[in-house]
Amino acid sequence: MAKWKVFFFPHFHYDVVWKFDRKDYSYINLRLLRQVIALCSLFPEFKFGFEDAYQLMEVERENPQLFERLEKAVRAGCIRVVDGQYLMADSYLPGGEVFVREILYGKRYLKERLGLNVLVGWITDSFGLNAQIPQIYRDAGYKWLAFGRGAERKPGRSEFWWRGLDGTTILTHYFSSNHSYHVGLFAEYFKENLEELKHYAATRNILMPCGVGSCPFPEWILKVIDDFNRSNPDYEVEIAPPEEFFKAVEKEGDKLETVEGEMYEGERIFEGVWSTRMWLKLEGFKARNLILNAEKFATIAWLLGKPYPRERLAEAWRKMLFLAFHDVITGTSIDEVYEDFREDLEELKAGLAETLREALTHISSQISLEGEAVIVFNPNAFPVRQYVEEELEFDRAERVRDVAVEDAPCEVVEEERDGEGWLRRVKIGFLAEVPPLGYRVYKLSKSQLSLKTEGRRKISGKNSIGNSLVRVEADPHTGICRILDGEGRELVKSFLLELENEVGSVYTHRDISMQLIGVVGAEGDTSPNKPRFHVEEFTAEEGPISKRLKFKEKVYGCYWPYRLREHYGVEFYRQELMDVEKEITIFEGLPLIDFKIKLKNRFPHVRVRARFDLAFEGKYLSSTAFGVVEREKQAKDFPMEEWIDYEGEGRGLALSTRGIPGHQVLENRVYLTLLRSVDLLSHGDKGPITPVRDALELGREYEFRFALIPHEGGWREAKIWREALSFANPPIPLRWRGGGRGSLPYGRFSFLSLPENVLLSCLKQSEDGEGVVLRCYETAGEPVTFHPSLFRKPRQLLLSNITEEKAEEAGGKPIKLGPFKILTLLLKF
Repeated sequence: MAKWKVFFFPHFHYDVVWKFDRKDYSYINLRLLRQVIALCSLFPEFKFGFEDAYQLMEVERENPQLFERLEKAVRAGCIRVVDGQYLMADSYLPGGEVFVREILYGKRYLKERLGLNVLVGWITDSFGLNAQIPQIYRDAGYKWLAFGRGAERKPGRSEFWWRGLDGTTILTHYFSSNHSYHVGLFAEYFKENLEELKHYAATRNILMPCGVGSCPFPEWILKVIDDFNRSNPDYEVEIAPPEEFFKAVEKEGDKLETVEGEMYEGERIFEGVWSTRMWLKLEGFKARNLILNAEKFATIAWLLGKPYPRERLAEAWRKMLFLAFHDVITGTSIDEVYEDFREDLEELKAGLAETLREALTHISSQISLEGEAVIVFNPNAFPVRQYVEEELEFDRAERVRDVAVEDAPCEVVEEERDGEGWLRRVKIGFLAEVPPLGYRVYKLSKSQLSLKTEGRRKISGKNSIGNSLVRVEADPHTGICRILDGEGRELVKSFLLELENEVGSVYTHRDISMQLIGVVGAEGDTSPNKPRFHVEEFTAEEGPISKRLKFKEKVYGCYWPYRLREHYGVEFYRQELMDVEKEITIFEGLPLIDFKIKLKNRFPHVRVRARFDLAFEGKYLSSTAFGVVEREKQAKDFPMEEWIDYEGEGRGLALSTRGIPGHQVLENRVYLTLLRSVDLLSHGDKGPITPVRDALELGREYEFRFALIPHEGGWREAKIWREALSFANPPIPLRWRGGGRGSLPYGRFSFLSLPENVLLSCLKQSEDGEGVVLRCYETAGEPVTFHPSLFRKPRQLLLSNITEEKAEEAGGKPIKLGPFKILTLLLKF
């Protein structure tokens, strides 16, 4: 019988931050690199792998002489690069396009600077993998993939074909050992660990990774390998790169099973990370929208004659890709990391907001327009109809009594007047209808007389709001709400906030009270020993467009009397634990219910969730990177990209959020996790037992935004992605004064239009600066044939790929896009 062939691969898993800060990890990086280069010079047969382009960029920047030695070792084949992302990103939280950029910038650097074409994907530490990884990696030029989290460990199954949503397959290895990618470190247990890997191997080829980073490379393992080979004739252990392992496995590829879907199973995923340090999730979501929107409109402005802000966007992307690192965006690093990064994040958002505004201003200057207007821009490549608010200020010389928007229903949200009654500041709200990736001009009417623009007014004695599409009924005493559709059918039996005990870590949720008392507290729960939500103020408001229910509540730890209160009532409350403000708004003609929850927490070790008890049975689907997946309803939190859908009995209900990824669907209940209060990085099981006071979430003020979208039929028929994404990435208003030069038409205009089931991922200048890259994907799981409609006709349309290395003529024919397929086009003008 043939020997067991063992491919022993030393490599460096680089954490740019985690239990140490950037400075410490920079030292570790240089320390280990010097050791590796010394080993390469002593042992020509030695092979060693690096994972991230960033760590090599850092060496080139900080120590050019060491980088020269590294470059020689790379060209000699001693040092290899596996994966080669800029930094190893989380595959869920940053979104599909940001994940793709990690690969784009990392692989291009490695090819341009070191001549490397990385073929092996090597995702050792990301907390689960989205279902489109096979397509993303194959399109980026990878042939094989190894990963460390998200699969079940099964005998004889560590190698398999992984099929993505679009049907793309990639030969995949899962690090099945108890020690994951560290398994080769432990010389004293070499044979035992090898037997464990043998148990999981699908062929007689075994990959034994030896991941360092937590320590230097154990040089004595080289002698252990020599001794083992001499005394174990059934094995042949060789220091070899993973390419050789995969080539050997490929010869027996027909024996391997095929696995579909996302990798989010097993004991190595951490469901708590989706709601750890929620400020980071919310601000990261804003930054993602800003950078992609700024890029789109900067590209359009470039085509209209404005210089492209290449260096400014490049610097923004460097910060964005650091944020997307799997131990940053998840909130799993030490507090000092976030103290250092918080300022960078604010600078990132401010700089991107300025870049976006400059692009929109340039585009606006090209519109044939006289007078004042609000120009509303749509960042999505499908038409949107959304409620928009814009704040207008008037100087003392302006004598304005009233203001209105022409050609759109309008209402006053807020206003400030001087002592003579003239407007000084007004916030107006109106329904904007904007074409795909385009604009709509709404002229402003100002008058010294009243135009009778109405504002919202309080309605006393009313506990419900409704229109032809939805109805919301509130209990003003408990804060619990019920939701019905336009025909009076119940959709949500109850919407409420609930509190759970939280004694977990940044990685995991742990509740020691649930089996004793159930939830710690909830709206409407009056158990004597539980914190109590107390509604202190309730109002209903109605305006020409919007109707709103508003609650002001406090959560108290104690109150008296706490027994027989149904007879005596409550005379006083003590121990304020939380301030809560809820606003639930509906709009005339829009099929959504908008929720805004403001929360200030003073309650440690609590998990706060919004709970929806649904009135019908259904299945659960979720948006993910470049697609949609159906998931099993179970008692654990999953991440969403922008929306989830619950559908059944001929109807459905979608939930779209602005940066709240963690959620759970269990039976016919949907939970949205708003925050978790924890004070340990780990209990010692997943990392160091280190306090993280920032993750306690005490005293921090939050504003959470999400929307429910009822629909008839399934998510495909309802095209639910359009309503969900127009909420998650809403239209952008810009106040405009003065005239334009007239190259763009007044009224409405679209710069790009795609089929209704094709979503725009990015529009940007190509990396070589000579064209435009348009990336899109099919989102409904249905094939489509189309030709992109851009406002400027390109002289050449090329089929490209994620790394922009491919350039094939499209041939002038319509493009065929398969289900959930990602398409990258290069347009030359």
